[in-house]
This record gives sequence, C-alpha cells and structure tokens, in this order.
Amino acid sequence: MMLALTGILFVVLVAAGVPIAMVFLALTGLWIAVEPAILDVVAAQRLVAGTQSFPLLAIPLFILTGELMNISGITRRVMKFARILTDGITGGIAKTNVLLSTLLSGMSGSANGDAAMQAKILVPEMTSRGYPLAFSTVVTASSALIAPLIPPGISLILFGFVTDTSIGALFAGAIIPGLFLAGAMLCLVHVLSKRAGWDPAVPKENRKKEPLFPAFLSALPALLMPMLIIVGIRAGIFTPSEAGGLAVAYALAFLLFYREATFAQFLTALRSAIISTSAIMLVLAASAAFTWILTFKGFPRAVGEALLTATSQPQLMLILIAVILIIAGMLVEGTALILVLAPMLMPVVNGLGIEPVHFGVVFVFLIHMGGITPPVGTVMFTTCTITRLPVTSFARAVLPFLGLFALVALVLIMVPQLSLLLGG
Repeated sequence: MMLALTGILFVVLVAAGVPIAMVFLALTGLWIAVEPAILDVVAAQRLVAGTQSFPLLAIPLFILTGELMNISGITRRVMKFARILTDGITGGIAKTNVLLSTLLSGMSGSANGDAAMQAKILVPEMTSRGYPLAFSTVVTASSALIAPLIPPGISLILFGFVTDTSIGALFAGAIIPGLFLAGAMLCLVHVLSKRAGWDPAVPKENRKKEPLFPAFLSALPALLMPMLIIVGIRAGIFTPSEAGGLAVAYALAFLLFYREATFAQFLTALRSAIISTSAIMLVLAASAAFTWILTFKGFPRAVGEALLTATSQPQLMLILIAVILIIAGMLVEGTALILVLAPMLMPVVNGLGIEPVHFGVVFVFLIHMGGITPPVGTVMFTTCTITRLPVTSFARAVLPFLGLFALVALVLIMVPQLSLLLGG
C-alpha cells in the first residue's frame, strides 16, 4: 500500500514541477511519518552519509574546470577549429554544432550545460543562414547528448559512485560510443540539410582559405584534457578526484596564459560551479535517504524479480531496461535517475553476466536521450527556453533524431565491444 502511495505521490509531485530533490525529501518524510521508530535516525544519517565519499570530490572539480575553460578563451578557439573543419561543406554550420559538442564535451561534461552554451552561440547563426529555428534548436539539444559520454562526464562519475564501478573504466569505455554517436549525428545532419537545401556546399575555389594547423594548435589544450585524464586514471597515476584537481590546475594555467578573462568573470565562474555542485549534492543526499528506505522495504528485490520473470536473456533485458529508462528520462532529470535506478538495476545486470561498464555507458546514454524527449525533457526545455521555440515545434522536429538515437542505443546494446574495447 505504502509503495503504491509513494509511486502515485512521486508522479504527482514531478508532474507539478517540484524539484526532484524536494520530491525525494517529501517521500522520505512520508515514510518517516509512517514508521518513525525505525526510519527517523537512519534517514538523517543517510542524508549526510550519501555525500561523504572521496570520489565525489571529482564532481565540483570537473564542474569548475569546465567553467574556467569557458572563460579562458578556449571555447572560442575550439569553435574556430570546428568552423574551419566544416567550412563550405553541405550543412556546414549545423555540423559545426555537432562537432563543437564533441570537442567541448570534455569541458562541460553535462548535457544541459553544453546545450545552454551552444543555444546562445550557434542557434542565432544557424537561423541567419537559413536553417529553421526548430531544426537549429533540435540539433543543439541533440548534440548535447554527446557531452555526458565524453570524459569527464559527470553522469559517468555518479554512475561509478553509486554502483561501485571503476570511474576510469567508464571514462575509457564511453569514448568510442561517444564518437560513434557524433559520427551518426553528422550523417543525419548532412542528409537532412542536403534534402532541404540548407547551407549548401560551396565550391572549393570559393571557400575561405583559413589555415587549419594554427587553429588546431590553439584548440589543442581542450582536446588533450580528456586524454590526459583517461590515460592518467587507467595507468593508475591518479584517482578520479586527483584528476579533477589536476584538471582545475590545467584550466587555471591556460586562464593565466591567455589573460582574456576578467576577475569578475572568474568570480562568476566560481559562483556557477558552486551552484551546480550544490544542486547535484542536494539531489545526492536526498536520494541516498530515499533509496535506503526503498531497499529496506525490499523494493529493489521486487523490481529485480519482476524483470527476471520477463526475460533472462541479457540483450533482451537491456532492451527492456532501455524502454524503462527512456520513459523515466522523459519525466525525471538524469542525475536523479542515476542515483535511484542504477543501484536498483545493477544486481539484475550482474546476475545476467552483463559487464558493468557496458551497462553504465548504455544507461547514461539512455537517460539523457529522455532529456530531449517530450513532454518534460530537461535538455529540451533548456534549449527551447533560450531560443524561445514552442515545445510543440521541437517535438515535431526532434523525431528523426530520436529515431537515430534509438538505433544507436540498439547498436550499443547488441555490440558491447564498443564499450568494452577500451573500458573492458
């Protein structure tokens, strides 16, 4: 009875737009009111203990790294490099959008952060070149899904933390799927742009003759950082948290070298990093108490038994879980889904012999796929708010991309080697 009431209340609160951390706290409070003798002290302990872990230090450090890299001038240099690579080809500026998400993903590590940044910068330029606003917004939102899969993705860190999976292995395992997703998006953008006649190719003799190598060198600091992090962690040189500290020092070095940021911008970057970290930690603390209560009541075991009753074939199980995650991702922000569903589903996955790294990469991709899916995808609302596009227009324009992402998800599920070649 209480579990059913919890589920109904969860749906009502989420539909009402209550922040997910407050939803978890409200549901925890409900259970404490019913069984105060058992749950009050433990729930309070879990609220604190849920954030007391050394690996979680990587989250604020990598968030701060992204903020510092953005104000250092690196973003502008990477954008110039991406523009030169796509200059004059069919759908050039749309491909720049996808390529920029791929190259900058090591700086943002967050789908919402990547989408917000590019919605402000690239969508106006795309519309000025004749792209419809709906297509421009959808490309920006969809390409942001690359960011969580390229190290140091915050979602990968959280998944590793709650499931006790190697964060270094997750970072390495997500690289090929992230690049595969970027390549698939470039192909789709090319086909759609060519079919509609948007931004047609320019003859080679009429293209701007901007040198590629100097642009590559200026963008190299941003391109090297993910590789340094992965190699260092996988080689055992430093832990993910130590890698975060090194990344901050790396970003500060270029901030001082380029001397393009003001002190006011530096303070704004610190403030933004603090706010982002606080939001994640609040969700983490609230979800720790709530998931402990669910575990205490045997809910994860019941879910596992129900799933195993449906199928015991690994690929079919992943497809079933994929459907659940996409639907959940339409309603709930990805961070909360990782903290609640990942530890709940992990015993099922382990029981079927599915590699944790493979499951982690698929899991992170699928929950963020829900972020661009109506009715309440968080990335969708981020971009639509900035570009002032009606959600109904977004919902129509995003259909080809959702079809592509479903195909990519199926490939990732059926071909685990894509995740395990580097992360196994």
